[in-house]
Amino acid sequence: MEVQAALRQSLADLRARIEAARARGAHAAPQVTLVVVTKSAPPAVLPHLLLAGVTDVGENRVQAAEERRPRTPPGLVWHGIGHLQRNKAARAVDLFDVFHALDSPRLAEHLESVLARAGRLWPVYIQVNAAADPAKGGLAVEETVAFVKDVLRHPHLACRGFMTMARLDAGEAGARAAFRALREVRDEVRRRGLGDPPPEGLSMGMSDDFEWAVEEGSTVVRVGRAVFAGLPEEGP
Repeated sequence: MEVQAALRQSLADLRARIEAARARGAHAAPQVTLVVVTKSAPPAVLPHLLLAGVTDVGENRVQAAEERRPRTPPGLVWHGIGHLQRNKAARAVDLFDVFHALDSPRLAEHLESVLARAGRLWPVYIQVNAAADPAKGGLAVEETVAFVKDVLRHPHLACRGFMTMARLDAGEAGARAAFRALREVRDEVRRRGLGDPPPEGLSMGMSDDFEWAVEEGSTVVRVGRAVFAGLPEEGP
């Protein structure tokens, strides 16, 4: 099958699964954005992303985005979804339209100074370690409300919501517990009236658990492997 057609079919199947999960979930959001993570994309696929119907793409690392973004068509929204070192902040601001891993006051302070110099407002998600996973970064659940207040002091950081990851070995019950915990953090921030507008987004769910995440209220899923598995390695 030709690359673009195969990608369209894969995306259609994935979106159908997202919609089915949304229909099942008592806490499901009215709309879910699919961020296609390009880490596992065959090189031949990159030029076809926009025409195949992809609107949003994500990368974990600044260097990988610097390599892949020139090989993709303009018009895509780029999401930074991985841990960011402060010495790469200026490069990240240039590369990414949205950032999903704001995980410390020091990073927030540094980003504010970079963004102020650039005259840029940057949409960000606060990373919360809702699974209490020692292998993952992010704030503890109990630290998050205070951190939101800190982020709101920075006029160039536009807090759009919260991001988390389930443990790799969590299984359904463990993954759902982490996703529920993040939804409850978001709801507590809203109850306190923090933010104008208050942060609504929940960036949660990847290839192995996005359907559970959607049922639990995710507004953004970050999926790569489930999109690209089985696609041709080379063009026609």
